[in-house]
Amino acid sequence: MQLSKSSVHRVLTTFAELDLGDPRRTRRVMRTVENLASNPRASFPDAMGSEADIEGAYRLMSSRHVTMEALNEAHAKATAKRALAARRVLALHDTTTFEFKHADAKEVGYLNTGEAGFFGHYTLVVNADDSHQPLGIAHVEDFRRTKPPSKPSVKGHLKRKRSGAETVRDPARESTRWFRGFEATNKRLEGVEVIHVADREGDNYDLLAQAVAQGHRFVIRARVLNRRVEGPDGDFDTLREVIAGPVGKIKREVQLSARKRPSAPRSSHNKREARSAIFAFSATAVIFRRPRYQSESLPEEVEVNVVRVFEPNPPRGEEPVEWVLLTNEPIATKRDVVTIVDIYRARWLIEECNKALKTGCRYEDRQFESRDALLTLLAMTLPIAVELLWLRAACRSNPNAPATEVLTPLQLKILVNMGSRKLPTRPTVHDALWAIAALGGHMKTNGEPGWLVLHRGMTKLFAYEEGWRAREKSLDL
Repeated sequence: MQLSKSSVHRVLTTFAELDLGDPRRTRRVMRTVENLASNPRASFPDAMGSEADIEGAYRLMSSRHVTMEALNEAHAKATAKRALAARRVLALHDTTTFEFKHADAKEVGYLNTGEAGFFGHYTLVVNADDSHQPLGIAHVEDFRRTKPPSKPSVKGHLKRKRSGAETVRDPARESTRWFRGFEATNKRLEGVEVIHVADREGDNYDLLAQAVAQGHRFVIRARVLNRRVEGPDGDFDTLREVIAGPVGKIKREVQLSARKRPSAPRSSHNKREARSAIFAFSATAVIFRRPRYQSESLPEEVEVNVVRVFEPNPPRGEEPVEWVLLTNEPIATKRDVVTIVDIYRARWLIEECNKALKTGCRYEDRQFESRDALLTLLAMTLPIAVELLWLRAACRSNPNAPATEVLTPLQLKILVNMGSRKLPTRPTVHDALWAIAALGGHMKTNGEPGWLVLHRGMTKLFAYEEGWRAREKSLDL
């Protein structure tokens, strides 16, 4: 897979304000990023091309002057400028694992599986309008575990310590990364209307309490539904029971992607076939009480709105989908509730960014053994992953632009010769979109192609491209 020159240029502009103390280092970073962006799926040596570029890139990765923090700072500044132009954005937060089978776990860290790797927590900023165009990364941090996992105890996930007569959570615990992400993003995107979005890992009382206290807007999926809360009638009950009685309902059709059976034995995600689902919604307000193990510095109670999204009539044999969303956005009207649901639905984009990192850019396949080198490479790769997402969003938001804005000449040539849909002499982005969708099995009678069929089509196009290049290479021998 190769990106077009315009795509590579967009990636390079994210490092326009990079300052590493020596212009030669900055030029080497730009050259390395350009090579990686030009061919994200190539091996590192193949992407670099010449021996001089290979040697320079490896020297760069071992330099103490080139850090993940410095690279991310430059990229975050570019993200802030794009966000300021958009005015209203969604900040999508997520933690993902990076596994490096070739590396020494003592050097890079241990994952829950015992394999070598570390955790990356970052914030993807996207436009809040219907396009949800990716604008960049506002915050990145990593954390690692220096010891292999042991058998978890019943309350092993609550790292507690004694502080006088009070039992509190360890302030250094991993869960504090969520509020750091909220704070860093708001500080970076000053002057921008920001709504934070997080999955169930972000559901903890201190995040909710601090976010409300600091005025951060949010939509967070609830993880614990058996916690006791005060409902709108003043009675205490579990969150699940309070939201069981719908206040009002509206319906909306949502495309659900397929999901494989999880490999982790304790995963809450079950296998799911791709389908179109009709969701019903209900909304109410509740008050959370501060848990006993939380610090008294937090408020005794927090009032939040709760939106329940559920599938009343799932297909036979399929588990019904249910989301319980915690938010401080208004829920007074049906339009308010739909807006909250649509905000949370945009969260899948950060999952796609994870795929772009690991599959589209093959980040986990890079054979570096130093943790610092891997972090430096992560900072170089993230903007490329964002560009891959941007290309998919651009197909929707700017359909009449030339197809060369999103595809290389070779990719267009492949679509002309191997695609099932005829392309005009001067194809637009929309023409290319539908040709790619046809490769993924899309039928015109089904309307606009969805992301799932586009993903299948792009995967097939990339496979054709690799085969085409291999054939041309063999003919040159």
